[in-house]
Amino acid sequence: MNLEEEIRDGYKVSADMKKLWSVQMEILDQIDQICERHNITYYADGGTLLGAVRHKGFIPWDDDLDICMFKDELDKFIKYAKEELKDPYFLQTWETEEGFYPWHVKIRKSDTACFTDWEIEMNPGGNHGIFVDIFPAYNVPDSKFQYKIQTMRLKRLKFLFECYQTDRALSIYNAKATGKRKFAKAIWKICSVFTSPEKICRKFIKAATVAGNDAKKVGYVTFLPGTLKYTWDRHIFDEVIDLPFEDRTIHCPKGYEERLSTEYGDWHKIVMGGSMHSTLHYSCDVPYDEFLKTLK
Repeated sequence: MNLEEEIRDGYKVSADMKKLWSVQMEILDQIDQICERHNITYYADGGTLLGAVRHKGFIPWDDDLDICMFKDELDKFIKYAKEELKDPYFLQTWETEEGFYPWHVKIRKSDTACFTDWEIEMNPGGNHGIFVDIFPAYNVPDSKFQYKIQTMRLKRLKFLFECYQTDRALSIYNAKATGKRKFAKAIWKICSVFTSPEKICRKFIKAATVAGNDAKKVGYVTFLPGTLKYTWDRHIFDEVIDLPFEDRTIHCPKGYEERLSTEYGDWHKIVMGGSMHSTLHYSCDVPYDEFLKTLK
């Protein structure tokens, strides 16, 4: 792709950001190769889908690349990625990295760097290479009552896991001990007598998979439990189409209009915004462990 600075929709995209995008596309190529070999379906999603539809590439002010897979497809992908992804690419899940959360998956490039201040304070020992997010789409219970029960369980388990993460950050990495974090640490000290991070993750996944494949809706029930803008009618994803994206194409759900309207409302209107990340530190040339030393 063109790595020169340019103006897109009135926004200046730096050469450095273009370089970040190109590494993310390189990671996507690795994902795509595994999916092609094993007949695994994925879709561009979130800001990446919006970028494909509206900009024919990245949203000018976006800094990441998001895709989604149905949960059963993601399980297949993880199985093969464990065998086929080679260094410097790293499959980051709750099973492959201690302290990593169970609500979605990342593929990282370990000889690069990309992280927020919060990530480094809370888990400096993790892999912090440039990444692509993979969000699992779960079947959503048709019953509103069952959906509420599921949401309550997921939120409770997510809170417990975040308490564990906080305790780990304070105990191992000397993260800043705010009042809220001290409270979370105290909660985990009590709960750790009865459970473990691994048990919480397994219960979390089990709670997310209560609905069968006959469910009418799918969604990101693990990412932000109970958030309706992250649930969609299943038919949106019945067919995959390829849309232009930078210097290539990217897989997208044919029902993208309904998908985007649910999350963004009037997505046709260009409103300059920011990414979901806070201040992002990145390097396309220096491994994250070395890059961290330059920041210190």
